[in-house]
Amino acid sequence: MRRVDAWLAIIAVLALACSEKKPKTVQVTNSGAPDETIAEFVTQETDSGRVQWKLAAPRATRYQARNVFLLEHPTIEFFDEMGNLQTTLTATNGEYSTISHDMLAYGNVVATSTKGEILETDSLRYLNEKDKIVSDSHVKLTRGRDVITGIGMEADHTLDSVDIKRNMRARIVEEDGKLDGNN
Repeated sequence: MRRVDAWLAIIAVLALACSEKKPKTVQVTNSGAPDETIAEFVTQETDSGRVQWKLAAPRATRYQARNVFLLEHPTIEFFDEMGNLQTTLTATNGEYSTISHDMLAYGNVVATSTKGEILETDSLRYLNEKDKIVSDSHVKLTRGRDVITGIGMEADHTLDSVDIKRNMRARIVEEDGKLDGNN
């Protein structure tokens, strides 16, 4: 009889194994939803206690899966070795990478140096590790009465060294107020 009971047990197990299985329930999270929203967001990069730059926004939304904060009306301030403000950059929107500390600014981007240079574009990136501002968009750089425009650029954050990549045009005004004839 033991053999019959064993066969019945095996048949019961096989019957259950062949029966219709229920699908597994998988917890789905909405990756499009932010993990956190912060009012009066501020972060800064320091080196040996010296602030290199400071990023602030009235509102920041964190997406942890993408390692990014989306920023509303960000302002980035760049400082020199003595802690003096050198350049202020503003935009309508921005993104800040929590991994690389790179920043993307887009929508009415304006960078103004303390020396009066003004860089205008619709989007640019600040590459933190290289300490460079880059753009593939149309840019306009105003230095006093001189205006330089073009497509794409690379600059240091002080706007002292600006390399326009393509279609550069310049309007240079001489000290007497006349346009330079070589433009």
